[in-house]
Amino acid sequence: MSNLQIEPLQLSDLDDFIRIYWAAFAPPEADMILPMLDPRGLTPDLMTELRTRLLRETKDGKLGDTCFAAKDSETGEIVAVSKWAVSLHPATTRAEAETELQEVREARFGGPAVEGVNRELGEAFLTALVFTEWEIMQGRPYVGLRNLATHPDHQRKGAGALLLRDGLARFADRLGLPVYLDAGAYGRPLYEKHGFEVVRSFPFDGRKYGGRSEGKHWCMVRPAQK
Repeated sequence: MSNLQIEPLQLSDLDDFIRIYWAAFAPPEADMILPMLDPRGLTPDLMTELRTRLLRETKDGKLGDTCFAAKDSETGEIVAVSKWAVSLHPATTRAEAETELQEVREARFGGPAVEGVNRELGEAFLTALVFTEWEIMQGRPYVGLRNLATHPDHQRKGAGALLLRDGLARFADRLGLPVYLDAGAYGRPLYEKHGFEVVRSFPFDGRKYGGRSEGKHWCMVRPAQK
């Protein structure tokens, strides 16, 4: 898609951001964790909670600093989205990682409980995310790719790769830092094409917490580019 342009996410685009990553991760064959959190799908209550959560997780609510959209320059339609994080002073000890987990948990689950959400699965997945990332990165400054999703109607057309290259240049290569992410089956081939290597399998099985499947993921790192 040659008519795509990358733009910082605006507050008015927040609902599109959520709808796109939910639609991308929802198919059972994608084997993603997100739809296991609420088998009923993206209900109005869950949309409200996800909207509030993204703002809680974003420093001072400035979405455009870390969240980006691939937009069709002719129609204005957003077809893919990304979310990044720069960790210049990551946890170096388990105690620091535990403190980080509490902060992330408050941002993730600090709002009112949403009926139907599998909170046990969400808590277990979040704990695995934080501690696995800490074990792998070992206190080194790094960039984290938190979300990269393309709407199913526009997949395999280059939008995800465009966002990925933009973020790598904007954050990792400019700062000379490695990049960490956890990838599902759909994303792994794209990341491998862009220099990411599998470090280990992600230690989580959604079935242990009532999920529909394992939710197979791999921890991947792209070394800092010289």
